[in-house]
Amino acid sequence: MSNTTPSADVLDSYFGPAVEVTLSGLRAGDGGPFGATLVDPEGEIVVAVGNTVLRETDISGHAEMVAVREACKKLDTLDLSGHVMYATCEPCPMCVAVMMWAGITTCYYASTHVDAGDNGFSDMHLRRYLDGSDTSTLDMIHLDSGREDCASIWTEFQRLNG
Repeated sequence: MSNTTPSADVLDSYFGPAVEVTLSGLRAGDGGPFGATLVDPEGEIVVAVGNTVLRETDISGHAEMVAVREACKKLDTLDLSGHVMYATCEPCPMCVAVMMWAGITTCYYASTHVDAGDNGFSDMHLRRYLDGSDTSTLDMIHLDSGREDCASIWTEFQRLNG
């Protein structure tokens, strides 16, 4: 994948709304210092949102996650292929995953995860877990037998979708 960086005017037009809503949300106590704008393939803004973790008491209320949720509802689709995310800060691994699940293949970001960490928002425990360098933060235990009830879900899924 190779994308050229948009012009400064285009970047301003997409980052501006994210910054505005983020500052407003910070002042209202809605969430942290993170915002995002999601733009459709024609260059129109679908949503511009800030972090809603505190307002919603939802640890997953990161701006990129909120943008994807709101865009999917607004557009009545789970496929955001061709859309572009403009994030005020480098997305965490959770937000990267949700963008990938939604089909978003381009995300421009300004601040880095180091900047976030320097301000009390480190996601290094996630990054280290995912790269395999630290598995002490979560025990993932596969139960490979005795859960036929769980296996039966796949049978029902196939019946309904076969």
